[in-house]
Amino acid sequence: MADYSLIQTQFVRNRLRETRWEEREYVQRLMGMERIISRGGPRNAAAGVLYDRLVRRYPVEHGAIFSELCRGEVMTDSQFRLLCEAQQVLWRWQEQIGRDVEEHTARQRQRRLDSERGNWLRQSGLE
Repeated sequence: MADYSLIQTQFVRNRLRETRWEEREYVQRLMGMERIISRGGPRNAAAGVLYDRLVRRYPVEHGAIFSELCRGEVMTDSQFRLLCEAQQVLWRWQEQIGRDVEEHTARQRQRRLDSERGNWLRQSGLE
């Protein structure tokens, strides 16, 4: 059970205010990032794995929490929205590049197989 009175940053308080009860795990994850950052980083391997997953899943939120806890810089809601939109564009772009690479690899594989098959048939191999 999470104790929301332990929230350390204005950023996470703002996310709490705009998050529905059904989506409270989001705020709990942000609180987990707060705890790890405020302790100076993960203290063991399991916490390290958790922290890495949280940072990958919530990079904008991580930056905001880190900046507030370590530098005292509070991210505004408009900055947060803008960075979230930029992150979504980046993720879509990365997904498209991944699909393009997969398609290119599949075409190269098919060309190699076609070439090998042609060589096979030229050497009188059975089809």
